Amino acid sequence: MFENYFSKNAQKMKGSEIREFFELTERPEVISFAGGFPNKECLPTAAVEKMSSRLLAESEEGMLQYSPTEGQEDLRKYIVKFMAQRGIKVGIENILVTSGSQQGLDLVSKVFVDPRDKVLTEAPSYVGGLGAINNYQGDIISVGVDGEGIRIDLLEEELERLACEGETPKFIYLVADFNNPTGLTIATERRKKLVKLAEEYEFLILEDDPYSKLRYEGIEQPAIKNFDREGRVIYLGSFSKIFIPGVRIGWIVAHEEIIQKMILAKQATDLCTNSIGQRLITACGEAGIIDQQINKLRDFYRKKRDVTLESLTKYFPQEATWTEPEGGFYTWVELPGFLNTKEILLKAIEENVAFVVGSAFQVNGKGHNAFRLSFSQPDIDEIEEGIYRLGKIIKGEIAKRSGNQKCIGC
Repeated sequence: MFENYFSKNAQKMKGSEIREFFELTERPEVISFAGGFPNKECLPTAAVEKMSSRLLAESEEGMLQYSPTEGQEDLRKYIVKFMAQRGIKVGIENILVTSGSQQGLDLVSKVFVDPRDKVLTEAPSYVGGLGAINNYQGDIISVGVDGEGIRIDLLEEELERLACEGETPKFIYLVADFNNPTGLTIATERRKKLVKLAEEYEFLILEDDPYSKLRYEGIEQPAIKNFDREGRVIYLGSFSKIFIPGVRIGWIVAHEEIIQKMILAKQATDLCTNSIGQRLITACGEAGIIDQQINKLRDFYRKKRDVTLESLTKYFPQEATWTEPEGGFYTWVELPGFLNTKEILLKAIEENVAFVVGSAFQVNGKGHNAFRLSFSQPDIDEIEEGIYRLGKIIKGEIAKRSGNQKCIGC
């Protein structure tokens, strides 16, 4: 009825395949590996309730009034200290508080992307990042990955090709630690090379970091931002995965000139991030509650990650491969090319199991034989049972296709 009224930009907007699965996760009989959100068992309800009551009693106006667009000064000072834990030295003038890191993705795209501008991403890549770029009609160019993250050789090929065509990408979008959807982490040497390439070819790097604090094994990698000498790296942080998602508090770290432009963009979007959430995060952070929560989450999700990998080894066919993440929420499964995970998903739903198909994370038509498993939501027993059911379905599909191929050759 209203299609003719929508802008051309709005007409091109598409819903996320992941969001469409949220209704499934509300059905108690479904074992859902679809949603990548924090487990309700780990939400720090008691601590948040106690702190919220105290803050309302002590500073009602600070909790309930508007805040500056750039964010409350106390929160930005806390984020300065929080960033220092990763060895990143910034001042409050380099920080913009956002309504979750998703708003950060939107603001970066709004400020930098014109229609048909070239933007580089990993392939596969986070749907929220792809969606933000698409909403501003950016031309996404996907670069493949291997076990150490984005392939620098393929990136250099794309950069050289674009240079020959007189094109320069605006930025490259990356989830460097425990990538969504693959769980992969970019190797340190590749991070250094990314910054050098950004300097050489004069593009920006958008580093999205929701998961780096959730490391279960191995050595922490320095952020890409650690190697930034010219202010080319824009860093997005979030308290959603490591503390609580409901208050929607994220932040952007960038050169002051970029921050000032984004403040203008945010003023016209939501004026300011919610004051209650900002005060709550600051108080919980200064009291050490956030650091305590992060330690708790590491132990909690490590067990889920371990059971996921053990169950995949136990129940999936030898034709399947998967990543073995050192942190985060996800593992990425690839099946033989003759299988289509959308068809497998339909059969899985009949068995009350859900996941997200690989094509949701691609822009080039690939990923038909892959899918993402998120282990953050199901409990331990559900993880094993769900993977058992999936393994049975996949084995059946492989056997069926193999049988058909034998008959064709008869």
